[in-house]
This record gives sequence, C-alpha cells and structure tokens, in this order.
Amino acid sequence: MLRCAGIVALFVLAACGQNTAKVAPSPSPVIAQGTWTQNLTLTGDLPGRITTIVPDQGTQQTFCSGAKVRNGEIWSESFYANVDTSGDEWQLNIIVENFRGPGTYTNKDVKISLQSPDNSKAWLNQDADPTNKLNADKVMFTIDRTLQSGSIDALLTNASSGKRGAEHITGTWNCRG
Repeated sequence: MLRCAGIVALFVLAACGQNTAKVAPSPSPVIAQGTWTQNLTLTGDLPGRITTIVPDQGTQQTFCSGAKVRNGEIWSESFYANVDTSGDEWQLNIIVENFRGPGTYTNKDVKISLQSPDNSKAWLNQDADPTNKLNADKVMFTIDRTLQSGSIDALLTNASSGKRGAEHITGTWNCRG
C-alpha cells in the first residue's frame, strides 16, 4: 500500500511540474507600406521627387518580393507615390527577370514602368531595336544584400509619344517583403 501511495505521489508531482506557462515567440512587427522611405528624383516629362509611398487603398496595392525571391525567379516591386505638386498618385513598377541575388542589373534584365493609375500617362524602359543596339534606354538598378533596398538610374521612354529618355529616375529605393 505504501508503495502504491508513493507511485501516486510521483504522478501528482510530475503533473504539477507541467503547469508552467509556455511563452510563444512574439511575431515580427509588420512595417506598413506607407512607411517605405524612398529618395527618388524624377526629371523630364514628370519632374518631382518620391520620398514616401501611399498606403494601400482599394485596388492600389503595394508589393515587394524582397527577401522571399530565389535565384532564377522574378524579383519585383510595385508601389504608388505622390510625385508632382498636383497630389496625383503614380505607380512605379520594377521587375528583375532572372534574379541572381544582390548586385547590379541593366536594361537587359530590368523592366521599369511609371504610370498614372488610369494608365493615361506612362513611361517605360525600351529594349534596343535589333538594328540599332545602342538605342536602348539606359538602366542601372542595384539590389543590396537585404534584397529590400538599393539604387536606380533609369531612362524611360514616353509610351504615348515614343520619345526615348523622356523620363529619368535616379536615387535610392526601399521596400519590405
């Protein structure tokens, strides 16, 4: 009987030791899209600066593949920002085809577009005409080791008029993804 009481006591003591609270790790803070700081200067058809982006609203959604992308995949960023003094919002899209990690990408790998939300005005980088390879819009786009910031120096063609180099974007960009 004493032996039975000792075994019961062991079970009770063991059960009591399992009442400690388990602490779950706290989630990483979500960085709101409206706080992605930019330092971009635009010259040409649409002069101005982009220093922040507009938070998501309705169909205007911000996206950055950031650190989630792997080599050989497509890295992309898309956001809306106020560029000119009119308060109009513009969308900037950047796509790096055949992503190879941090480094510098040129017009061969990068597609950039700047457009009004209704697409009535747009600029994009154009590949060279096969007969004149020197006629491509110049693009230098860098991605740092975080895959969430870097620099840009891009000449864009006006989609309506076809005028090459009609818009020039330079500076640094940031995103979280």
